[in-house]
Amino acid sequence: MEPPKAEQPPPAPATTPIISYAESLKGNSRPQELADRAARKAFVPGVDSKVIGSTATINGRKTIFLSKEEDNFMAAPFQYSLVGKFSHGYPTMTRLRAKFAALGLLKDFKIGVLDNKHVWIRLFDSNDYTRIWLKQTWYFDGFPMRVLKWTPDFDPKEESPIMPIWVKILGLKPHWFHRQFLYHVASLIGKPLKLDESTTVIDNPIVARICIEINVLDRLQQDIPVQVEGKMCYLKLQYEGIPQYCSRCRHRGHTISSCLASMEKTVSAENSVGLEDLTAPIWREKKETFVVKLTKYEENQRWRHQ
Repeated sequence: MEPPKAEQPPPAPATTPIISYAESLKGNSRPQELADRAARKAFVPGVDSKVIGSTATINGRKTIFLSKEEDNFMAAPFQYSLVGKFSHGYPTMTRLRAKFAALGLLKDFKIGVLDNKHVWIRLFDSNDYTRIWLKQTWYFDGFPMRVLKWTPDFDPKEESPIMPIWVKILGLKPHWFHRQFLYHVASLIGKPLKLDESTTVIDNPIVARICIEINVLDRLQQDIPVQVEGKMCYLKLQYEGIPQYCSRCRHRGHTISSCLASMEKTVSAENSVGLEDLTAPIWREKKETFVVKLTKYEENQRWRHQ
């Protein structure tokens, strides 16, 4: 009788050897990737040397001038970019990227830091862009991130008035649900983003619902005239959930009448004593008749303007 065979240990898991960058250059590993990486780093004479912008000397210093067209030309590859704003703390960049990777986006993404409250989110697909933007607030590791539109003139001290708004278009005829016609109608309101499901299958043959990129500071149209062979009809517009926006401090969530930033400036002016207080007693008397009082609640809401 043969003795029992000794139990063999399980095979060690396969590991990927770690090699240095210098070693990778010696071998034949990923030659195309290395070539692409080198090409991205090198300036190409005759291509990159085609200057964008013009140069002039002002006050002894060479200054570059960009036209609006040139600036927009450079911004075109970033048309699906957004800005995430963290007002109450934020996760690490590693965690944030891992959370985004778990969202199941259709294409790649890139995230980078703009400052201590804002991150730049670059997307490469219009559907991913609309999906992230439509949900105005995301939570990552318990930290709320509000989503803002990125533009070439983005200023971190302000919040963009351009927002995705769902709009109902009433008074349509069933055959007017043609996608190209709906796009035309929506483009007169703003930048069309997407249709809702019921509109694509024409569940309601007189109402279409379209998400449109709108500047909420613009005057919103209430209807759109359509003329067919001399006969005029009007498509009524209904805007859903337009957020409040303050055109004074350029922040969301309130209007000018309740703007704490403007109130704080007024209070500061009331409490300041300067040369004009001594030389203009009439003006001083007028100022003393107007006092703004901030409640405890308003004091606690100042984070909106940080």
